[in-house]
Amino acid sequence: MSLYKNIYLLLSLVILTIISVALFLVSGEDRRPEIDPAYFNFPPTEKTEQVTLLSKRDTVDLRVENNRWKVNEGWDADAQMIKALFATLRQVVPKRPVAASIKDSVSNLLRNTGTLVRLISEGQSTEFLVGGNTAKTETWFLKSKEDQPYTVVLPGYRVYVGGIFELEKNGWRNKRAFDFNWRNFRQLTATYAREPAQGFIVEMKDRYFGIQNMQAVDTAKLNSYLDAVSLLFAERFIPTNSPMADSLVKSTPSVKIQIQDIGKRTYSLELFTPRPGNPEVFGRLGDGEWVSFAARDLAGIVRKRDYFKAGPDLPK
Repeated sequence: MSLYKNIYLLLSLVILTIISVALFLVSGEDRRPEIDPAYFNFPPTEKTEQVTLLSKRDTVDLRVENNRWKVNEGWDADAQMIKALFATLRQVVPKRPVAASIKDSVSNLLRNTGTLVRLISEGQSTEFLVGGNTAKTETWFLKSKEDQPYTVVLPGYRVYVGGIFELEKNGWRNKRAFDFNWRNFRQLTATYAREPAQGFIVEMKDRYFGIQNMQAVDTAKLNSYLDAVSLLFAERFIPTNSPMADSLVKSTPSVKIQIQDIGKRTYSLELFTPRPGNPEVFGRLGDGEWVSFAARDLAGIVRKRDYFKAGPDLPK
């Protein structure tokens, strides 16, 4: 009887040992060293006056001038993109250190092909490198003076964090077609190359907008039209030396919209006939910059004179 008892105790000891080892291994996997969420220590948004993104693709310099963000000391920056950048910096956290087996290769990748991000705040500089895997499913951050990269995430979002740091300068530019203070609006002129009679001039009459030489104007349609013009954004900028821009230079614009403000400054947009099967419509801004629009965004823009006439049985 004692033999069976000893065997039972021995088996119990072996089982308990196996369970203890298993628990230790499992809990050991989960006991990764905790990482400080503020490890990268980005400066507060309101105190940051300059952000520089340096890569082999492009150099982007974002800085505040007269309370407005500028791109490469020339163009107005897209306010929504600036907000997205700082929202990313506020919310991004390191998830885990890159595994030792690939740490050196990831570090070399970041130093050779990544984006160096430099933040200037109250005269102090913060620098780190950003890059990601080929599939754009994982983003790595590396402090420029250290050798341990980290996988970073935006808690609650499944996005490629590195994407915003890889944008070229045109991706940061304000894409609003008519970016001025509409309280200073004076006059809008729309002309149609193939239908000159369908052109019109919008101007202020007393306290309301009207159309020159048109007595009965559908004010609801006119106000909707002006709203659409004021909120028109391009999809992208087109390099002036691209084959597309070269071919457009030889074309005649089909629509031209020109706006004057009370200071007699002029803002213009020329639109070109879209090519068959191409969902983009190309345009040229007053400063000579080429842009493209989604055709759907222009539906409320290319209105003709007859559209605004008030009364029944007129164009809808």
